[in-house]
Parts: sequence; structure tokens; C-alpha cells
Amino acid sequence: MHIIPTLTPAAMSRWIRMTDQGKELVLGSIFCGSCETGLGIRDATGELHPYGDIILYGYCPDCGGKVCRVIGTGETMGRAEEFP
Repeated sequence: MHIIPTLTPAAMSRWIRMTDQGKELVLGSIFCGSCETGLGIRDATGELHPYGDIILYGYCPDCGGKVCRVIGTGETMGRAEEFP
């Protein structure tokens, strides 16, 4: 898949700590509520939520509908202010 989302610096610092397999799994399983598929994301951007999770925004590669995915990095890496 090799998608590299455009992330804020704080989100990128967590993204690079994820395994390649984990990144591919997350990016390949984003569900679109418009066309009801779960195939991925295009034009991905993201930020770090105060609770430490990465939030990805983008568009469905099939229909162009808006999609969003929360990656629960806060549970393993701590809140945003605790560990960038």
C-alpha cells in the first residue's frame, strides 16, 4: 500500500514508532459509510488527539466520501502531553 499520511509533527513522532505491518493494517481497513466498503484511504492527513491517539482524515478511494480513523496510540504511548 505504501501510503504516507501528511501528519502534524506530534502525530508523526508516534506514527514512525508503529510497525510497518501495523501501519498497513490500519490504512487498509478504513471503512467508508457512504459506499460501505473498508478498502482504504486517499489524501490522508492526521493529527494527535490530546488523549494521545492519532486521528486520520481522508477520502474513500472508491467513492470519494469522507473517512476518518482513530489509531489508539494513547493507550500504549500515553497522553499527548506525557510523551510526544
